[in-house]
Amino acid sequence: MVNGFAICLVAVFALCPKALAEDYFKAANELYDKGEYKQAVKMYRAAIQDGRYEPFAWFNLGNTLVQLGKNNVAMVAYKRTVELMPDFTKAWVLLGDLYYLGSDYGLAIVAYKRALELGEDTDHIHYALGECFIKSRSLALAQKHFEAATRLNPDRIDAWYGLAEVYEKLGDYEYAIKTLKRAVDNSVAAGADVHYTLSHYYSKMGQSKKAIREMENGLLTDPQNVSARRYLAHMYLEDASPWMAIFTLEEGLRFKKDSDQLYVDLGQIYFSQNRFDEALENYMSAWKMGNSQGRIGAENVGNSYYNAGDEAKAQEIYQRIIGKK
Repeated sequence: MVNGFAICLVAVFALCPKALAEDYFKAANELYDKGEYKQAVKMYRAAIQDGRYEPFAWFNLGNTLVQLGKNNVAMVAYKRTVELMPDFTKAWVLLGDLYYLGSDYGLAIVAYKRALELGEDTDHIHYALGECFIKSRSLALAQKHFEAATRLNPDRIDAWYGLAEVYEKLGDYEYAIKTLKRAVDNSVAAGADVHYTLSHYYSKMGQSKKAIREMENGLLTDPQNVSARRYLAHMYLEDASPWMAIFTLEEGLRFKKDSDQLYVDLGQIYFSQNRFDEALENYMSAWKMGNSQGRIGAENVGNSYYNAGDEAKAQEIYQRIIGKK
């Protein structure tokens, strides 16, 4: 069906060499809407050659080439668009996006600023400029544009993160924390990751209790995050609260019973407390799930009994390991 449509178009244009540009342009747009990007490219090129719709055909050609993953060629199309129509703000924005994706931050800044000059004052442009400036180590300008992005769209959580990153790079963790707390107050998009980042900042300031509290807050909305839960358990151990580490890991198993790594972590804590029977059961749970650390841990439990002179108990454990029982 797709090929038949393309052949039909070719036949019409072959019979009507003086077809208007709008025919090519309309056909190209229809192909684009159908996702037939390669065929659309041919029609947009035909419209460009005709000339009447040239700026818009170049612009849509750029969009089509982006869909095909040909960003470098799309960049040429957008450049040609702004040459023919210097006040076409959308083309400047998309040109800036492609420069940014290509890590050419200087040219991206030029394109975005031109869009701003033309009145395209959006959170996307300010966020993108913030990213360009932070990657170019112009922190004051990055701060300015991230703040503008958050004013225009308080729900733009990545702009809040960008602003916090500026303060982090300045070594000002207090302002980084204040920024993310503002994000929590102003953005409905603020989720668990904000709390995890706050925890990181508090840790950098040596405030372990507050760091732990923020990790707890994050897990309240993200209870199945095994990595975060394991990290919180580690924080409790560092804070000399092994019972809380155990509670945290066991709570994790309530949400994800199939997490072999949580069993390994529990086994390690129990083993360090010489609670060998509890360590063994957790290690064996992990080993039954195929985690080799579980097997190693269980063998260490068996070795502990063997070294203590209880060879029978040790042999019983070794047999359980072999049989995964």
